[in-house]
Amino acid sequence: MRNHTTTPTFARRALAAAALAASGALALAGCSGAEPSDAAASADAGSAPTQVSFALDWAPNTNHIGVFVADELGYFEDAGIDVEILPYGSASAMQLVSAGEADFSIGGQSSVQMARTSGLDVKSVYSITQTDTGRLVVLGDREDITRPSDLDGLTFGGFGAPLYTALAKGTITGDGGSGDFEEVVLDTGAYEALSQGRIDFTLSVATWENLQTEIDGHPYRAFKYQDFGVPDQQSTGIVSSEAFLNEHSEEAEAFVQAVARGYQYATDHPREAADLLIAANPDTLGTAQELVKRSTALMADEGFLVSPDRPIGAPNPEAWNEFGAFLFKQGFLVDAEGKPLTAEPDWSEYYTDEFLG
Repeated sequence: MRNHTTTPTFARRALAAAALAASGALALAGCSGAEPSDAAASADAGSAPTQVSFALDWAPNTNHIGVFVADELGYFEDAGIDVEILPYGSASAMQLVSAGEADFSIGGQSSVQMARTSGLDVKSVYSITQTDTGRLVVLGDREDITRPSDLDGLTFGGFGAPLYTALAKGTITGDGGSGDFEEVVLDTGAYEALSQGRIDFTLSVATWENLQTEIDGHPYRAFKYQDFGVPDQQSTGIVSSEAFLNEHSEEAEAFVQAVARGYQYATDHPREAADLLIAANPDTLGTAQELVKRSTALMADEGFLVSPDRPIGAPNPEAWNEFGAFLFKQGFLVDAEGKPLTAEPDWSEYYTDEFLG
């Protein structure tokens, strides 16, 4: 799902439609992500750093915090690379990676599963969120809506992709509803439409929009998809292309391990990491300091950035397999010619942990 950001003005346009685009303290034993490997850290002192590019998928937000921390604290420099952070543009970040216009970008699990299946050259190299951050939401003062099945026959503010509709329908049917509702495509305007009562429900992100509504004093009532049978996913990650990884494995290792250090720092020092993110993006985040700090704290404290079961940034094969099966059974997967797949892919080919060390 796409990743969303919102503040009263910045947020409602800033991250509204990603793959919604997912616990506990990290067991550091065996995790080399927090520190660079000898190969990644052994750049000659006198040599020029290697240029690497990273494309944002939307306006800077806490999904990106590890990248900005790594940049601000010199982790990229330590690894011998100079990272250019490309601002969000009209082309999707993953399309830029597939076309060789960027070396890395943000790309959540389900986005990678659909994009690679359809022919894009993308592969997940780092899992930012260990679980799904997406939620189905309604206004908190709607006394007639207390559970997903109450949404039958109402109006959904969607984002123009079948996956979002399926997440809403799957949550409702998982609660015993029929999953029949009217849908209007509003993209980033969904949040304004919800607050104005022009739609009844939409999809949001627990670590961003939901926090903003709490700050505003009008919190959403949120339903977690997984509480109603939808498979979990690592909803935010970092991707590269097979072409880049094959030709520049050392640079890929240096980048991924420096990023892992950045996200580990954000986990261990959320307040300081939030300050670094804001300082790096004063124009977009300078007026959203409370949101950024609360979001970073939530992601660090509630197990979004780390898992007790895996090294930081590592893929969860079970999540890839189960959510991939959900996509396949729902008919969302098509090949490069736009034809529905007749066989489920081998999801282990869609991600790698080799650059974590």
